[in-house]
Amino acid sequence: MAVTIDKGKLIDQAQKYIQKGLFDKAVSEYQKVVEADPKDLRSRLKLGELYLKVGNKTSAVNEYSAAAASYTSDGFILQAIAVFKQLLKIDPSISDIYVKLAKLYKKQGLVADGLAQYRIVIANYEKQGKTAEAIEALKDMASMDPENFSIRAKLADLYLKGGDDKKALDEFSRIADDLKKKGRMEDVIILYEKLLSAKPTCGEALRGIGEAHLETGKIKKALDSLQAAIKADPNDTTALLLLSRVYLELNDGKNTKLTYENILRIDPSSDDAGKGLAKLLIKEGNYAEGMKIAFPFIDKALEGNNFDGALGILLEFYRNDIREPRLLDKMANAYRLKGEREKEIAIEEAEEVLPEIEEVHMEVEAQEEVALQEIEEVPELEIAKEVSAEITGEQPPQEEEKYPLSKIKEDIEEADFYMQQGLYEDARNICNRILEFHPGNEETLSKLMAIDDAARTILPAPVPPAAESAVESFFDLAAELDSEEFETLTTPSGMREAEKFGFEDIFSEFKKGVDTQLGKEDTETHYNLGIAYKEMGLLDDAIREFKIASADHKMEFDCYNLIGICYVEKGAYKIAVEIFKKGLQLPGISDDAYAGMSYELGTAYELSGMTGEALSAYLETSKKNSGFRDVQSKISQLGGSRETKKGRVSYV
Repeated sequence: MAVTIDKGKLIDQAQKYIQKGLFDKAVSEYQKVVEADPKDLRSRLKLGELYLKVGNKTSAVNEYSAAAASYTSDGFILQAIAVFKQLLKIDPSISDIYVKLAKLYKKQGLVADGLAQYRIVIANYEKQGKTAEAIEALKDMASMDPENFSIRAKLADLYLKGGDDKKALDEFSRIADDLKKKGRMEDVIILYEKLLSAKPTCGEALRGIGEAHLETGKIKKALDSLQAAIKADPNDTTALLLLSRVYLELNDGKNTKLTYENILRIDPSSDDAGKGLAKLLIKEGNYAEGMKIAFPFIDKALEGNNFDGALGILLEFYRNDIREPRLLDKMANAYRLKGEREKEIAIEEAEEVLPEIEEVHMEVEAQEEVALQEIEEVPELEIAKEVSAEITGEQPPQEEEKYPLSKIKEDIEEADFYMQQGLYEDARNICNRILEFHPGNEETLSKLMAIDDAARTILPAPVPPAAESAVESFFDLAAELDSEEFETLTTPSGMREAEKFGFEDIFSEFKKGVDTQLGKEDTETHYNLGIAYKEMGLLDDAIREFKIASADHKMEFDCYNLIGICYVEKGAYKIAVEIFKKGLQLPGISDDAYAGMSYELGTAYELSGMTGEALSAYLETSKKNSGFRDVQSKISQLGGSRETKKGRVSYV
């Protein structure tokens, strides 16, 4: 049979024991209350407080933890946060509390506070060598604030430290892409320099730095970085395309052409290289070769319904007065497929043909005839060689068949390209391959000597600019996380860091707190959280929340009032006086609100022994609301005399 107890009686008895300092007996009374009603969370918290007074820290933690879990499951998030904060004061080493707090802050929309807790968690994980756990916490942080590049960069840095180069590179690349969208190319450079400090030959980082320099007009630096990227990976067509843009900026047609040709050797389907080479040939006046290069890409664009892409190349010829019939046919077809009938008709009816067009046409046809003759002559040459062998007994030179002379020119051009980029070993390998089949080829021997000379005289390849001082000041988040300041910091304020600071300042500012925007919902939440903290006796935390909430002018007066009351409860009466005085200077205060704060000001004065000032404050309260609380009694106690004039109470 369940025993019925009188909770009120038990609590009253416990309070008597507390007043006498008999905390052990008070614990016994509250244990009975909690045992009878486990959902009485206030009694649980009081029991936890009493456990602390008697030195039983473990039991105190258990009671607070049970209360926090209950508040969380019942949806009382603010109360749960307040209890967890109290738990951390009891034992700051309970690491899982920081994670729980962070998730509760996130639920309440208090991103900055959640991030602050995660930072403490990550610092602890790193000190314990728990890289995997730190990464998971950083993922949560990044999901809470995707615009916070410092968090994402720290995540990439941890991937590097953990040996997961692929994930690190992916994360660095995503950050760089987001920075590019914002036009923050200088920050892209700093970001990739961090990656290079760990991976000095990372082609993607070298390429990214080169692209950023190119976009900001630093052509020489772009050239150095892109050449280093190609040295790291000669088949990086993206870096090669960027390099072609650099050469175009430098008006270096020869190397632009070599670069395009090299890209097409690696990837014959490269639209950018094909179109670029065709346009370059048109600019040079080599229309026949330009058409030969352009036609496959024009046809590909038309097949893919990329009519503008096809017309982009065709119009390059048209603007240069090239009216070759096949070009005009493809242009008319592109306009027809695009649905621009008038332009299609205009092209079909074009009859003006410049004299040189016929020459171009003849040149193209002549090239096609030569190619056809070469195809037709091949069997005859092979037969002649076979007959000669039968007559003389000599074997035909197999080298000529394996490596035709016509291919030497193409490979020499490729060697030129590698030589230009400082890739001497690659250039030398091409020449040696030619000489395996044609040992006496003078052009190849000459080129090989030029390569050797260049390799001997060239200065060491420039290391891409590391900007070490910038990297250290910008990207030393690991050091920030290890610092004591990082561990103990809890509170942010102000603008979002991504808006307030340049990227190079983020890491140094990171230890100052993760900033947040203070919208209406946020200020209301901070206000409510302040109330919860105040009820829990966490006065410093309450003051902090009320200060944040005071950013909303609608709450400003109430926040001043509550901050002042908190300071009174802390015994900081003079600070409370100043807070109340400032609050009373705010505009638009109603008489009742003014009376209330004036009364609190009087109380603060009275507690600090300033009775004259206290009386003046109480008199101000009476002027606004003569019936406010016990203000008349307060005035009388402090020696104010009262007289009645025409129905009004006056003190003199």
